[in-house]
Amino acid sequence: MPAVNSCPVFLKNNSLPLLLLLLVVTISSGCVVKDMGNAFKHSVTGDYFLSTKEYSRGAKNFHQQVIANPDSTLANYYYGRFLLGNKQYKEALPYLKKTTALRPGKPDYHFWLGVAYGSLGKKSPEKKSYLAALSLKKDHLQSLIYLGHNQLESKKYKAALKNYTAALKLWSASPSSLYNRALILTKLGRKPEALDGWLEYLSYYPSGAMARRAVAHLNNLGDFSFRNYTLRSRTITVEKIYFEPLTVEIARGSQGSLELIATIFKNMKKGKLQLVVYQLNNKKLARQKALKIKTFLLKKFPEIAKKDIGVSWFASPEIIKSKKGKKKINESVHFFISI
Repeated sequence: MPAVNSCPVFLKNNSLPLLLLLLVVTISSGCVVKDMGNAFKHSVTGDYFLSTKEYSRGAKNFHQQVIANPDSTLANYYYGRFLLGNKQYKEALPYLKKTTALRPGKPDYHFWLGVAYGSLGKKSPEKKSYLAALSLKKDHLQSLIYLGHNQLESKKYKAALKNYTAALKLWSASPSSLYNRALILTKLGRKPEALDGWLEYLSYYPSGAMARRAVAHLNNLGDFSFRNYTLRSRTITVEKIYFEPLTVEIARGSQGSLELIATIFKNMKKGKLQLVVYQLNNKKLARQKALKIKTFLLKKFPEIAKKDIGVSWFASPEIIKSKKGKKKINESVHFFISI
């Protein structure tokens, strides 16, 4: 009869009672429990430091784990991840390579090895790593997105577009996939699709630096349903100011944009908010719209003085200058702050 602390290797039959007995003996022996316990501990500790972005603490902890157990898959994986987080890309690479060698069947490990290669500018092995991950799991979201990035940087636009489209089927709100899909469609000259792409990106992410870039692309394609306004040192993105058809009543959907502009101006406490209305061939209507906006803002923000809002109106189109040349908007509202 084997000793209690020896590890059983195989079963001689498939009976359930024998299987249960074997499980009890195995657990009692501690042979599996120790490995399972270490794996659980590594996962909990590693995920905690990753979630809190405490990369230095995590690297210090897992460096000791790698020294103690150099063939531990999880120790090598997490140590590599923390080195990546600290932008120690060259140092991270061998640990992530070892991780994929120790457990080649896990797509996440191939993905992070690809990230390490990409961070070092090694585009070919980066691409191979993402493809390896996708060969194991064809819907591995991160690999689809990063493979798209790799192909976009290599100007393989159609291949990148295919991967971003596949990623969006898995996560419809993926910001980089939405943005880069629209960018590629723009580069390929597929204007109607590009317009839809930029508008979809802005429907999810209507503010921030990337939104401002998206609006610039949208405007260059002749669509001004979103505008970037520079209010002193700050540039904000808002939807175009609309009015109810054949009236000077501000559309309900545009009131939020006006309130955002006024809030930013109010908080600046300096300068004068200037609003300019352009209405092709109808100066009277332009004036009415300008005064309507001013009245709306003063009513909503009584702390803003009447003298702090200047209005202008023109019966001509607004001219927008860009790298693509001049664009004309026959009906528009423009804002800026004068000192």
